[in-house]
Amino acid sequence: MKKVQPAINLDMAAPSLLLDEKKASEYLGVSLSFLRKGRSEGSPGNRTEPPPFVRVGGRCLYRRADLESWVAGLEARRIS
Repeated sequence: MKKVQPAINLDMAAPSLLLDEKKASEYLGVSLSFLRKGRSEGSPGNRTEPPPFVRVGGRCLYRRADLESWVAGLEARRIS
């Protein structure tokens, strides 16, 4: 069976696309373990609140727009 190539380059597509945890960690500059702990434990005590994610077919995915909002929220709390 012939492999079909996608019509668009997903890395260059609209920023609302979903990122897997590896791409989300690279985009944010955080470790995979930070994202995984955040999903499983939340933000107990004084730990940084984890970014929002969605589950699709058992996978945890992140919207770029949500990640940008999450970073902006962290910056706003740091400044105030």
